[in-house]
Amino acid sequence: MTVYTALQLFEALVASAILLFGVLRNSPTIALLGGGYLIGKAILNILAPEGGSVYRRSLIGYAFAALYVLGGLVLVHFRS
Repeated sequence: MTVYTALQLFEALVASAILLFGVLRNSPTIALLGGGYLIGKAILNILAPEGGSVYRRSLIGYAFAALYVLGGLVLVHFRS
């Protein structure tokens, strides 16, 4: 296993733990952060066959994840 793969697995575990913590604490904000982090990781890896540097793919993936989290926070705010 390469260091990059181990780092990807570790980051997925951390994001999953954040998501689970948010669900168990009934905190939609924390759950959104964990879910957004997982979405960012997924997009980063989905874009791998398209080529481009890890930095470029990370920027795209985490920018989309930030929009997801911000949109979710707006929904949570107006729901309560």
